[in-house]
Amino acid sequence: MSKPEINWQTSDDALVLSGVLNRDTVPGLWASRADWLSADDALVVDLSGLDHVDSAGVAMLLQTKRQLMQKDRKLELKSPSEQLRAIADVSGATELLNFSE
Repeated sequence: MSKPEINWQTSDDALVLSGVLNRDTVPGLWASRADWLSADDALVVDLSGLDHVDSAGVAMLLQTKRQLMQKDRKLELKSPSEQLRAIADVSGATELLNFSE
């Protein structure tokens, strides 16, 4: 079985994620956060390329929002999958994450 991967790139002032955002990939993505959290304005994250997300991925998104709020910045999460919405709903995180289409 191959190891899941998460890929990220910045495009049009957004962080575009693709692949798998789970307990195996979150540590690597989190370690590179200085590269994608460096702007001074809102962070827009395009989630449309994610194939799978677990609770660790939701926790990372919540932590990202927390760090941004400490700097008076906003997090906008675009195009979440139904799976991500369901996990956030079960976790009680839907209102905190404030998804946009």
